[in-house]
Amino acid sequence: MRVGFVLYPRALITGISLAAEMLSSAASLRPRQLQRKKPFDIKVVAPSLNPPKVPAGLKLQPDTTFDDLNTFDLVILPPMWGNPLASIRQHPEIISWLKRQYQQGAKLVATGTGVIWLAETGLLTNQVATTHWYYYEQFSARYPAITLNRQASITEANGLFCTGSINSQSEMILYLITENFGQKIAGTIETHFGHEISKSTQQPFYQIGGQLQFDESIALAQDWMKRQLSSSITAQDVADHCGLPLRSFNRKFKDQVGESPHQYLQKIRMEAAQQLLRDFGMSVQDVAEQVGYKDAYHFSTRFHRQFDITPSQYRRMVKAKIYNP
Repeated sequence: MRVGFVLYPRALITGISLAAEMLSSAASLRPRQLQRKKPFDIKVVAPSLNPPKVPAGLKLQPDTTFDDLNTFDLVILPPMWGNPLASIRQHPEIISWLKRQYQQGAKLVATGTGVIWLAETGLLTNQVATTHWYYYEQFSARYPAITLNRQASITEANGLFCTGSINSQSEMILYLITENFGQKIAGTIETHFGHEISKSTQQPFYQIGGQLQFDESIALAQDWMKRQLSSSITAQDVADHCGLPLRSFNRKFKDQVGESPHQYLQKIRMEAAQQLLRDFGMSVQDVAEQVGYKDAYHFSTRFHRQFDITPSQYRRMVKAKIYNP
C-alpha cells in the first residue's frame, strides 16, 4: 500500500501527522512476513523539494514532487488555514496530478478546505461532498454542480472521500485501516489513539444508497437506544417509541443504518463498555450492568467476541498506556 500526503502552502500539518501515525502504526502490526511481501510506504508530495510555508511554522521535508512518476493507492489532502483559493492559484499543477492519480486507481481523501482541490478537478461534479462548516456558503456558490451535504461530517462518492474536520478525517482513517488491515488491528489503533478518534470502526460516512440517510424517526430511535443502554429493551420497544409498526421499523432501520436494531444495540453497548473500562474504575460486573447485561460472564463473552480481548485485559492495556511513561 502506497500513501501520498499532499503538502502545499497554508496546509495544516495535523492533517498529515495524525493520519500518518495511525496508518504506519497499523501497517507495523501486520505479521512480519506480510510486511515483507506487501510493504507499506508513505511519501509527502509537494510542488518542490523545498518545504512550503505552513501556518505552524514547521518545515516538513517533502519526499517527492508532482513531476515524479509516483503512483499511490491512497492520496490525502490536508485542510488549509485561511482562504484556500490562494494555494489553488499558486499551484494548479496539483489539480492535474490528482486527476492522474485518480485515473490510475487511487482513493482520494480531502479534509475541510482541502476538499476544494477535489472540487477544482471536476471529479466531484454531480457528486455528494462535504467541507468545513465555515466554508459551506463559499463552496456552494463556487461549485453549484456539487451536492453539498451539510449534515454529514464525512461523505463518499466513487472513491472520493470528503471529511469536514481533523476529527472526521481520523474516523475515516480508522475505517480505511479496518478495510485494509482488519478489525483486530483497527481495534488496537482505536485503543492507542482512543482520545483522538471515534469509537466506531463501522462505516462512518454518508453515501448515496448507503447507511446514513438522516431519517428523523431512525435518528430518534438511535438516540433513544443510546439513552437506554442499561435497560432491557427490544426492537418492539424502540418501534413503539418512534410510533412505527415493528415490521416497518425493522426494514427502515436496516435500510438506513446497515444493520438490524438488535445488532446496532449490541454494538453501541460494546462501545460504551470500552469507554467505561477505559475511563472509570468500575468492576466488570458494574460495567456489564451499565450496558444492559445482568450476567458478567455473558458480557465478557460478547466483549471478547467483538474485540478479541477480555474486558479485564482491555482495561489493563489502556491503563498501562495512560499511566506508563
